[in-house]
Amino acid sequence: MVLNGKRSTLLITVYITAVITLNGCKKADKTGLSTGPVTNTEINTWMLDSLKRYYYWADNLPANTINGNDPIAYFKYVKNNADRFSFITLPGSETSLQATSRSKYGFDYLVFTEPVNGQVLGVITLALSNSPAQTAGLKRGRYFTRINGTQLTNDNIEELQSQLLKNSSVQLMQASYEDGVIKETGTANILEGRTFEENSIAKVFDNGGKKIAYLYFTQFNNTDREAYTGVFADYKAAGVTDIILDMRYNSGGDVAAAAALCSMLAPGINAASPFIEYRGNKNGGIRKESFRAAAEAFGGPAFAELQQQNLTLTKIYALTTGATASAAELVLNNLKPYITVIQIGTKTRGKDEASITISDKRDNKRIDWVMYPIVYKLYNALGTGGYANGIPADISMPEADNLPLQPFGNEFDPMIQHALKIIRGEAALQLKQTSPHNSFSVQPGELFNSAVKAAGEKPLLAR
Repeated sequence: MVLNGKRSTLLITVYITAVITLNGCKKADKTGLSTGPVTNTEINTWMLDSLKRYYYWADNLPANTINGNDPIAYFKYVKNNADRFSFITLPGSETSLQATSRSKYGFDYLVFTEPVNGQVLGVITLALSNSPAQTAGLKRGRYFTRINGTQLTNDNIEELQSQLLKNSSVQLMQASYEDGVIKETGTANILEGRTFEENSIAKVFDNGGKKIAYLYFTQFNNTDREAYTGVFADYKAAGVTDIILDMRYNSGGDVAAAAALCSMLAPGINAASPFIEYRGNKNGGIRKESFRAAAEAFGGPAFAELQQQNLTLTKIYALTTGATASAAELVLNNLKPYITVIQIGTKTRGKDEASITISDKRDNKRIDWVMYPIVYKLYNALGTGGYANGIPADISMPEADNLPLQPFGNEFDPMIQHALKIIRGEAALQLKQTSPHNSFSVQPGELFNSAVKAAGEKPLLAR
């Protein structure tokens, strides 16, 4: 089964979709608009005025700081030191876009030190369907030694990543790695793409006499809500007793889609059951939403329809990495008041904040820039939040410690296999030693992960 995953590269940077559109600097409509060319000072004034009203840290904004600096530089200057995720962009300007290896080429990767010879290696963690990366032969688990002809080292990873994002093509030297021997096998030439598919995998494991649902997906898209109901109808018809949510590379998306999924997982809820709480500054205040209000937003399936597919489980198993972010973390945190969540992998990115979109919607529009400032902190039905440092895994299983990587949905993937063992009663909840599937006698050290890096550069937008 495949959920609708077609996205343009400019849309793969997923957000929680904002329903609020702000008319920044509306006062100017009454006092008279500026005429002539738009200056940086005018842009920065609009920016600061908007932040003073909506920004989570509005009370701590520097006073009287308007200047004619470049808007991106100015925005970075006025941002609060605790703010990791706010940003500003100029639509149509490639220099202001936050490109990622996934949005440009359709793949993510991690870099690690292999323990036998101490050489630095890269490994593909994800390759999107019909992407330039997949066309070039890349797939999850493929090793490489060089980027654009330059050998990977401890010291040049960030620079090579920067080059990869700036260029319109990239060359990877592929390699095999077995028994401590690395052999370069040929180059993969990857051109920047425009349309990829972020396909999901939905299946049922018939394992040890149990029917276990498995769902792998990389984003939460409002248009997928109808597909979710179909997938869960199949799960229910199969008589599943447990579910594994594979959100290792899920960087987030729409609150409504997350709420719809949770509505089919949380037992004993009704339309009025609280799902999410937003806490803003003195202007934003506190806003709460029920499962129904959140799940039905933007014309989604009726809550009653979602409830018909509720699996009535007592626990879920979630696979996570540092690239699990935003709406994916929201699912983990906001299900906990209703169901036991067993998390396998590593701690998540730590986006317990939400943004809104601020743009100039005046009749005589002057400002083309768009801001995505943090305006809320996020909490569940019990008022629990505060996971800025990430949500820690109950069972630690880093991907870099479990090479070679298996395809998503493969029951021999160490994380999936451990979840299956727990479900069958063959493994404890606490993993006391490294997975036996690791082919290394010494654990490799992860040096860089493109998906984790990208998750840190994307905003979480409030509905």
